[in-house]
Amino acid sequence: MFNRTARLIFISSLLWLPPAFAEIVIGSVRVWPAQDYTRLTLESKQPIRYKLFTIKNPERLVIDLEEVEINATLNELAGKVSNDDPYIKSVRIGRFKPGVVRLVLDLKAEVKPQLFSLKPVGEYGHRLVLDVYPLVAADPLMAVALQSE
Repeated sequence: MFNRTARLIFISSLLWLPPAFAEIVIGSVRVWPAQDYTRLTLESKQPIRYKLFTIKNPERLVIDLEEVEINATLNELAGKVSNDDPYIKSVRIGRFKPGVVRLVLDLKAEVKPQLFSLKPVGEYGHRLVLDVYPLVAADPLMAVALQSE
C-alpha cells in the first residue's frame, strides 16, 4: 500500500514541474533592414537563452537557441529576409542537437553583430534582438558628398 501511494505522489508531482522544462515557443519574428544595420527580433513569453558565434569563409552568424521549439512562426524568419537586405543573404533554421535550435545567417559581407535580450514591456513579450552592423561603418560625410555629385 505504501509503495502504491508513493508512486501516486511521485506521478502527481510530475504534473507540477516548473515550465522551464517545456520548450520555449517563439510567438513573433520581425526583420527590419536599413542602410545602417538590419535588426532581427524573436519574441516569446519566456526569456530565450542563446549563444552567438561567427564563422568565416563564407561569412556566417550562428545563433544557438536553447530549449526553443521549431514552429511555423520561427520558420517564417527565413522568408522575412529580403534579397535587398544589405547584410543578410539568407537564414537557415534547424535542430542542431537535442535542446538546441540553430539559426545560421548567411551574410553578404563581414559584419559586427550585437545580440541582446529585452524584458517584456507593454504589448511585447521577452525579445531576443540581433543588430547586424557593417564591420566598417559608412562615413556620413562621404555619403553626403556622393549624393551631391
